[in-house]
Amino acid sequence: MLCLVPAVSCRIEDHTPTGTRHDEEAVQGLVARYARTLSDRDWDGARALFWPDATYSGPMLPAGADTHQAVDIDYALGVLARRVEGLDAGRFDVRVLRSDYRQEGDLAAVWVTTRRVLPVAGSSVERNWIEHLVLKRIGGEWRILSLAATPLQPGAPRAQR
Repeated sequence: MLCLVPAVSCRIEDHTPTGTRHDEEAVQGLVARYARTLSDRDWDGARALFWPDATYSGPMLPAGADTHQAVDIDYALGVLARRVEGLDAGRFDVRVLRSDYRQEGDLAAVWVTTRRVLPVAGSSVERNWIEHLVLKRIGGEWRILSLAATPLQPGAPRAQR
C-alpha cells in the first residue's frame, strides 16, 4: 500500500501550448512574410504586419542612438529603408533559418534565427541574428506587437536549452 502513494502523487505535466494548429500556421506564415517583405524592401507590406503601437529594439538604429531603448516601428522601418536605399539586392537580404514558437491564448512568441546580409562601409556583411517577436491576436487577426533583435557574436556558443 505504501508503494502506491508515491505512484498516485506522480503525474506527468502537460505543457502543450494553447491555441490551434491554425494559429501556429498563421503566426509562422506572418514570420515568413516579415523576412520576405524586408528582403523585398516592401516597407508598406512590412508595416502592415505590425500593430499600430508596435515597437522595435535592436542595433539597426543609427549610430549614437540608444540601442537599449525600444522605438516606434515606423521609425525603425524608416531608418532601415534609408540605410538600404539604392543598394543592389546582393547587399541586403533577410532569411529565416529556424524559429521556435510558443503560444498562450491570444499571445504568441517566436524566437527566430535569421541570416541577414547588411551594407557596411561600401561592402556587405553576412551574419546570423536572433530576433524575438511577440505577436497578439485581436479580432482573429495576428500581428507583431514587438520585435527585439541582436546579432549573434561570431564564434559565440549557442545557449543550452
